[in-house]
Amino acid sequence: MKPGNGSRLDPGVNWIRGETIHMKTAKQGWLFHLLILATLLACSRQKAPVPTLEGESWRICHAPDLDSLNGPDPSRQHVVDHGFIRDGEGIWHLWACMRGTAAGRILYGWRGESLTNPPFMESGIAARADSSWGEQVVPEEKIQAPFFMKSDSGYFCFYNSNGLRIMFSDNGRDFRRIPFKKGSNLLFEKSGRDVMIMEDEGLCYAYSTISTVTRDGWTSGFIVVRTSTDLKTWSDYTVVSSGGIAGNGPVSAESPYVLKRNGIYYLFRSSSITGKCYVYASDTPYHFGINDDSKLVTILPLKAPELLHQDEGWLISDLADFRGIKLHRLVWVK
Repeated sequence: MKPGNGSRLDPGVNWIRGETIHMKTAKQGWLFHLLILATLLACSRQKAPVPTLEGESWRICHAPDLDSLNGPDPSRQHVVDHGFIRDGEGIWHLWACMRGTAAGRILYGWRGESLTNPPFMESGIAARADSSWGEQVVPEEKIQAPFFMKSDSGYFCFYNSNGLRIMFSDNGRDFRRIPFKKGSNLLFEKSGRDVMIMEDEGLCYAYSTISTVTRDGWTSGFIVVRTSTDLKTWSDYTVVSSGGIAGNGPVSAESPYVLKRNGIYYLFRSSSITGKCYVYASDTPYHFGINDDSKLVTILPLKAPELLHQDEGWLISDLADFRGIKLHRLVWVK
């Protein structure tokens, strides 16, 4: 007999057709649930307030004349990665890395009573790399990316020079290196660069930029995080952001700044390829997107920002033209 004309094969054919229909129905249901989940996630991200620049910016400091430390090419002597701290008397201090100087990279300082009343006064050279502490002085001095944090015991300044290092101050003004860990101020090696620390529920998160080159010449850049409860013992790293619209090169994921606001974690990630800052919102501090921009909430026209909160509201900094740090007002738009 031919199949389909009452043969014994008919039940088999009917069963296969029924199974096929069942599988299609299940697949459609599975896809429907995925669609609902994706919609819910999208709605959740849409509910995350978006950091938005407001009004005109102002320059809070100007590039200094370093006299004998001026570099050979003034056009390449730049004010770059920086950090702010308010001391015990209410005075604001700004430290920034100066690159292209005769010595290499040094830290320079400014101070002022108000972030909205520019410009700050020059304080002079804040720090230079010190070989007695194992910091980099060959082939040139290299100390960079100051980041400040206030604690119950005093004030910390984190910076990079042959690894992540630490200074301490009792008053938020006068910082000194201290033998914090095993007689050294080194917190951990292979820290990358542009390290910032976020404290959340008793855990410190150290975010930094990593730039790599493969054997065949391919380059990449990404942001990693390590965690610690005491600033002495640190976890292994986790990659939290790479690729996407900002690019994949060695300077595509720089100067990370992470903050938690109303239960949402925001990553401000800068790219020297585009000169812009890419802001991601996530419900976890460990993942902002790997070759994925689904958590991207906005792109800001600035570079290497630090966020500051005071009575007047939020402010965000900008490297601008490398001739002095600028500040913008920042609002959170729902």
